[in-house]
Amino acid sequence: MKKILLFSCALVVSLLLFSCGDGDRVDQIDGSIPVPQGIKVTKVSSIPGGAVIKVEIPNDVNLKGVVAKYNRNGTDVETRISRYIDTLVVEGYADTLEHTVQVSSFNVNMAESAPVSVQITPLAPAIQTVDWDMQETFGGLKIHIMDNVDRADLAVVLLSDADTTDINKPDESRKWVEVTTLFTSAKDIFLARRNLPAETTLFGVYLRDHWGNLSPVKTKILTPWEESELVKGKFRYFNPGDDNSFQTSGSYPVTALWDNGVSNNNIYASANGPMPQWLTINLGQTARLSRIAYRPRYRYLVWSSANVRQLEFWGSYEVPTGVKNPNNEHGFEDCWFKLGWFEQPKPSGYNPDGTVGEVTQEDYDYYNDNTEYEMDNTGEYPHANDKLRYLRIVFMNTFTTWETKATVGSVQVGEITPYGQILE
Repeated sequence: MKKILLFSCALVVSLLLFSCGDGDRVDQIDGSIPVPQGIKVTKVSSIPGGAVIKVEIPNDVNLKGVVAKYNRNGTDVETRISRYIDTLVVEGYADTLEHTVQVSSFNVNMAESAPVSVQITPLAPAIQTVDWDMQETFGGLKIHIMDNVDRADLAVVLLSDADTTDINKPDESRKWVEVTTLFTSAKDIFLARRNLPAETTLFGVYLRDHWGNLSPVKTKILTPWEESELVKGKFRYFNPGDDNSFQTSGSYPVTALWDNGVSNNNIYASANGPMPQWLTINLGQTARLSRIAYRPRYRYLVWSSANVRQLEFWGSYEVPTGVKNPNNEHGFEDCWFKLGWFEQPKPSGYNPDGTVGEVTQEDYDYYNDNTEYEMDNTGEYPHANDKLRYLRIVFMNTFTTWETKATVGSVQVGEITPYGQILE
């Protein structure tokens, strides 16, 4: 038995050594395969940064594909397609000059036919046509990308220089520090960078495309707005006369909204009333709000019952009088402006029909400890960051009234914590 085993091992080793030799190696290269027929270019269409070249593929069994060879921004590159595709895309140019592209067919050995010379004239690339601007925001700045009509993939590079003495100083003379790089292919979007010091700084932004082409640097002197938690000790309940949300008892007062309590009994609970319902707070300070941290009734009937599902925040700098204007939303008087409409975020998402569905542990934790609503003036609510002294909370519905479509209900809220820039 031992002899048979030794013989088998020796045979396997011999076979392995024989198979590793060069004598019987099979290569794909077959020198007898002829060069394929050349292709015919049928159409050339200019695109931003390049061109689309349509070709007619000959009926040649030896043809494997088509290759376009060209020099792009000083580097020789090529684009290949298979025999089953009739469109070559040549792209990545940073200019609108005329360029020569050599188009050939090739076989399995990569032997190429005589090239066809094609002249292309790219349209202006995205780094030349996309527009952008910068503006201050709370704790940083926002970069507005505009007119990216072809939705090109762009890197948006933010730079900073503490030296603001000469905004026209050449870029090469500046001590630029790269702050961050943001990425987008959106046609129109605001990109935010937070956690920047509230100091006057020269900022620069340039765009970089997929091929490393760069736009010029746009510069702007900006001072990010300081963000602070508003002083809750100055808050006062203020009913101008048109509030319709009132505490159900002294045990659940309006003031519980800002007393920093975390107990599930330390809440504002309203009496049964019409939905939507609202109340007003005199903040006791002038501010621009950036966000409002929101806490529901803590760990109590989460994602259900009288907990608020959808709400709005409104602001006023003037002292509201309670005089109703039937032409305005909710009949509010003209001094009020809308900061935003919000829905309780659910990390795992609501069901397609809008019902809550399964509540994950992440949902549970987010609901209780991480809910936050940002005041964004870049979209539907242009007055979201306007200065105000009065804050109105509109409870649009609760989880119960949303489900039942009831027009009467009560609400329960744990705490609100506004942040922003305190002006006075």
